[in-house]
Amino acid sequence: MDETQDAAPAVPVKSGGGLLPRLLAGVGMFGVTLAAVVAGGFINHLLHPTQELVVGEDGQLTLRPPEPEDAGDDEKTASAAEPGKPALYFALEPPLVVNFTDGAELRFLQVAIEVMSRDEQVIAAVQQSAPLIRNDLILLFSNRPFDDLMSREGKEGMRREARAELERIVKRETGRTGIEALLFTSFVVQ
Repeated sequence: MDETQDAAPAVPVKSGGGLLPRLLAGVGMFGVTLAAVVAGGFINHLLHPTQELVVGEDGQLTLRPPEPEDAGDDEKTASAAEPGKPALYFALEPPLVVNFTDGAELRFLQVAIEVMSRDEQVIAAVQQSAPLIRNDLILLFSNRPFDDLMSREGKEGMRREARAELERIVKRETGRTGIEALLFTSFVVQ
């Protein structure tokens, strides 16, 4: 028998459908992605409500303080509002950039710092003394070993020392303290 006669003719295989199924799949993926973006934005708004910002006399943006609910006795309101004052922040701009050596390598640290206080006079003193603060913090940060910058404990120690330095400067300028926190809002080591 001849092998060519026994072999069944080859059936052509169709390739994955036409244009319409591909188009519908693309529209479906777009719809799912759009729904996820809208739902994510809604959930983000629920978790992080929009806060109203106001521009102060010095041009700095701050959060609008909450309106007092009770306009009763002024002495009671003043003494009760003292512990509940809103937090005020001041960013030392631009971020500090410090170079240091790690063995034979030259490395850089860039750190963005914000100061938190509930006392407007303390924030004003920080703003007034910003060049002195920047100088002292650059000197403080430049003497760090590389290993300290890479560990959480080292960063926390550096933050505590920077806050103490800041308190010293503000106390010298205003005669008072009141810095609640010094925050590293960005910390990059190269």
